[in-house]
Amino acid sequence: MKSVLPRSFTVAVILAALGSGACSRKEAASGAADAGTDAALVSMAADAAPAPSASAMQAASFPDAGFALAKVTPTEARRVRVAKLDGDPALSGAKAILEGHFAGVPGPFDVQTGALTAAGRRVVLVAEAGKPTSDARPIAFVLDDADRLVWSKEHPIAGIVAPVGPIAIAPGPRGRVALAACDPPTKLVALRLWDDDGSPFADFEAISGVESCDALSLLYWPGKGWIVVAAGVGATRARLLEEKGTPAWGDGLDLGVRSRPGAIAAPSLAADTDETFVLVQMAQPSAAPGSPFHALAFRYDTRGAPIWKAAADLGPLPKPPSAGERVKLGLTRPGVRVTLPSGTEVDVRPSGDVIARPRAPR
Repeated sequence: MKSVLPRSFTVAVILAALGSGACSRKEAASGAADAGTDAALVSMAADAAPAPSASAMQAASFPDAGFALAKVTPTEARRVRVAKLDGDPALSGAKAILEGHFAGVPGPFDVQTGALTAAGRRVVLVAEAGKPTSDARPIAFVLDDADRLVWSKEHPIAGIVAPVGPIAIAPGPRGRVALAACDPPTKLVALRLWDDDGSPFADFEAISGVESCDALSLLYWPGKGWIVVAAGVGATRARLLEEKGTPAWGDGLDLGVRSRPGAIAAPSLAADTDETFVLVQMAQPSAAPGSPFHALAFRYDTRGAPIWKAAADLGPLPKPPSAGERVKLGLTRPGVRVTLPSGTEVDVRPSGDVIARPRAPR
């Protein structure tokens, strides 16, 4: 299948304007699930179509499906692993389509869930756990506040050059949904947008020249755009894409820590203020064999420039993190609350001070 990834970040296509591959708003207004094969987005090669203007990107979609706009918390999608499809209440409204999609698959499953800027709606991404993305049969769908299926994509990575690496889901402005995907064959990280009715909106080149991508994080920062972070051996690469699709931070920045082979430091993100965000990774500060892993927090401004002179050390971990394991971040205003894999919680203040929280009695 032909790649949909752009050769330049300046090329993005609003598919509704092209009349290619995208279902129309009228066709999608019923909210029926897209149970068939999703059409791949058109080629994003430089000669495919002119790039839309910033004003077109901002105004191309307005809520027309009977929902109000809502604010979302600038934290990443919730991630859980469940043994069975009935193991997460977030999946209850999509039981039929999930049972059909994963027929005969015993589990476990990885689930990502995030609230959308369409009030009452949430996006869910489900895939078979422990498999490469291209073999994990990911499915993305949106549910409303009554657990009714609004739309679904049974092939959310259609058109991206296989094999596809890690993927991550997030909200976007005006009820849109964003999907980030690592694409090792092209050394790119792509950002794919669907409109509020599920129709394809645009694809963007988020990060280029990614030598390895073993963990991926995606944060929607309202008013700023999306922070995409790819972690691999030797680098944690990040880039901000503004809401109109314009990339910031040049060709990308190296943030956080450098992972060692066999110990990928999966990043976690949250915007603790309107002008700053926090990144936390679990890594070995010392290269000495057998040295303990620590959770390390970094704070950056909208330019990706560090706020603190050094990482805030959240303390040693009782055991090394398992493959792909990451901390969970929540907002405390001011600062963030970090939940470690052990269940221990610490608050990190904007000053970099770390405050341990007492363990809840069992």
